Amino acid sequence: MIIAVTCSLVLLLVLIVCARILVIQKKTIKALRKQNAEFITLCDLIQAPIWFKDSDLKLTWVNQFYALMFDKDRSYFVGLTDRDIAPKKLVEGYVRDDMYVLESKNVYRYRENEKAGLWFESVKFPLVGEDGNSYGVGGIAFNVTAIKKSENMLHKLVHSDYLTGIPNRLSLSVEGAKYLSESDAAGQKLAFILVDIKNFLSVNKMHGHVVGDEILKITAERIKNALSDFAAFVGRFSGDQFLVMLKNCNDAEVIDNAVTSIQNEIGNQYQIFGGAFAVSVSVGISIFPEHGMDYETLIRNADVALLAAKRSFDQNVMTYSEVMGMGTNKRVLIENKLSGAVARGEFYLYYQPKVCEETKRIKGIEALIRWNSPDFGKLMPNDFIPIAEDSDVIVTISDWVLKTALEQNLSWKEKFGEMYPMAVNLSRRQISKPDFLTKIVNLLEELNYPPKFLEMELRETVLSHADVRILKDFGHLREMGVKISVDDFGTGLINITNLKTFPLDCIKIDKCFISNISKSQEKQQIVDAIISLAKTFKLSLIAEGVETGIELDYLKQSGIADIQGFYFAEPLNVEAMTDYIEHKKNSGESN
Repeated sequence: MIIAVTCSLVLLLVLIVCARILVIQKKTIKALRKQNAEFITLCDLIQAPIWFKDSDLKLTWVNQFYALMFDKDRSYFVGLTDRDIAPKKLVEGYVRDDMYVLESKNVYRYRENEKAGLWFESVKFPLVGEDGNSYGVGGIAFNVTAIKKSENMLHKLVHSDYLTGIPNRLSLSVEGAKYLSESDAAGQKLAFILVDIKNFLSVNKMHGHVVGDEILKITAERIKNALSDFAAFVGRFSGDQFLVMLKNCNDAEVIDNAVTSIQNEIGNQYQIFGGAFAVSVSVGISIFPEHGMDYETLIRNADVALLAAKRSFDQNVMTYSEVMGMGTNKRVLIENKLSGAVARGEFYLYYQPKVCEETKRIKGIEALIRWNSPDFGKLMPNDFIPIAEDSDVIVTISDWVLKTALEQNLSWKEKFGEMYPMAVNLSRRQISKPDFLTKIVNLLEELNYPPKFLEMELRETVLSHADVRILKDFGHLREMGVKISVDDFGTGLINITNLKTFPLDCIKIDKCFISNISKSQEKQQIVDAIISLAKTFKLSLIAEGVETGIELDYLKQSGIADIQGFYFAEPLNVEAMTDYIEHKKNSGESN
């Protein structure tokens, strides 16, 4: 009897436990179903394809967006592989990527042109169980078509001349480097031919810019036609000048024939708006490697030859010679004088404020160097910085600028009780030095200068050549609070990847895109593209070189509030900048 009762109690206890377990399981299952439903809802709300695969790389689930891309129900994809649905040319790559993620357990990112002109940036990630083993692969593809189109449009606008449609000066410099490298490797001469339209300014004054623009467009087309049978690259170098880079010039007749072809083509009358115009050109030539080994030297020497041709009474075509280049002695003299200019105290700084258009408050100040040379007089940066950048002299100069600017900012803080971010320009050679970061950190500590009030401005070319060490250095500076800006944006080699990988805070739109922007659709398109990129990468914007109220109004309508330019203030010496700050402070427009 006792045994029977005991068994009954045990059985009852087991039933109770089982019932309890069932209740817990039901609650767990209900919770999991709820979480799964929430997860599916979230994934379906995301306007990007999302998918999951098992260890055999068969699809186990896709979101609604993925299914709609193929115009199928999501259940259609379960059990399928990429071999069943992807283009054949892409399958092997997809499988290879999936196997890498599955085996390495690493996340993998890549960008591709999927189909129908759409660009996707895909992220594949491992599905890892509690035992630490991968049981599948997941993925999501973000539509980056808008960014890619902005990148392509910006590249086209920046590398093509807005008037003639042929490559512009920037594109010429890029292709010039390639042509030089190829010619050097092939042991071939390369001719740089500068073509200048004679009396173009007089035509503009007499007949107006509309006729002048037509002459430029026709001339560009005729030079291209004249060189159709030659290995040549043609671009607009400046206002009324065109540059031709002519390959395979070991035979001097190649250059003669090309120039003659250009002269004959341009010699035919121009029919413009019912009128006939006679156009002629002056030509200056330099040849690699005889007259220079790099692009800048060859351009400079071609320009020297062109000037000689324009001055000549009977020669329309001149080839560079050493006699013509006697003027380059000035460059050598500048190089020699630069080396001791810092020690002699010949440099001084001007300062230009950056102003918020809405509040009229000072947002920051940029330090701008000048050189008061006993030998050459007062020189602007363009007269000596390019020369200094060819040697370590630029490092000495840059170090002086940085220290002097920061000391001056501290002086203003002592006088006015507040500080403004001080912007200084850095050179590529300066940041390439291994001790760059150490010198900056030591200077900030030496001056007890707050890093958040230092802004470093870099040109796009610096970003393009940044290695891992440079990226780490600027990453460290940014963590300290230093602001980092890309200067003259749009004038260098546009690479959207730089905006993603380099630790940046701000884009400065170059003044060449701001000048007369209300009258230029091309400039408006470029600025709009830059604004779009800044928004995409969460970067602030400042417009340089704003000189008129019309330019300011357009920028304001485009959402750009921070301005630098003559409209608010030209570059000022220390005394004038001090007065400017004091005026702002007294008027309630200080920081």
